[in-house]
Amino acid sequence: MKNPTALQQHQLFNRAAWTKQAKDYVEDAEEKWRSQSPVWGIWRWSNTEVPLLPTSLEGKKCIEVGCGTAYISSWMANRGGECFAVDPTPRQLATAHRLRSESPYTVFLVEAFGEALPFPENSFDFAISEYGASLWADPYQWIPEVARILKPDGQLVFMTCHVISQLCCPDDDSSRNETGLLRPYLGLYRLPWTDPPTVEFQLPHGKWIELLRDNGFVIEGLLEIGAPENGVSRYEWADAEWAQSWPTEEVWFARKG
Repeated sequence: MKNPTALQQHQLFNRAAWTKQAKDYVEDAEEKWRSQSPVWGIWRWSNTEVPLLPTSLEGKKCIEVGCGTAYISSWMANRGGECFAVDPTPRQLATAHRLRSESPYTVFLVEAFGEALPFPENSFDFAISEYGASLWADPYQWIPEVARILKPDGQLVFMTCHVISQLCCPDDDSSRNETGLLRPYLGLYRLPWTDPPTVEFQLPHGKWIELLRDNGFVIEGLLEIGAPENGVSRYEWADAEWAQSWPTEEVWFARKG
């Protein structure tokens, strides 16, 4: 890892916040490493309903960017992939190390930021991020990095907050979404929060399209996801009634040309 003094402010903020929050995600990680039935996002959609992972990854070299506790990498290993899980937070990786030692799946754990992936060009067939680099890393840095390490025809799948959800989210991120616009759409990029100090990143859809294309990706799909009927989430701010009318999450599918 680079010397911490050389890190960007958002990297320092976000790593410190996830160091404090890591303990709150241990139980969830244990459940998901045991299950091997993928569920996605704040509403826990099944992979049948929201298909981020293919049925088989046999013979594919896979990377999870911003892995947290690396349960997604275990799901990819279960599908036959050779899996590398990357995260900048040692305390999150410590949970991943323990759960890996208790499982039959081989996952290579790497401490690194999504903006500086320690792999050579054309190394991977499949890359995924679920609320990892896709939310917490600068897209103008991590997207070029993923493009660099993916092989030609390699696939990128990432899930993050939907842009409408972010536009309707109060500055107090513990509060539920409102039905009016609370921040501008044009120029949307860095979203700083104060408790704890963190920085999320969100782009308008046009900017995502521009960024992906500029880095050699062909966009294959975009899912815009709300809550299921009678949806329940662990997150207090997640409002299932609101999410029956507006999307809370988005999933991008892209392939390196």
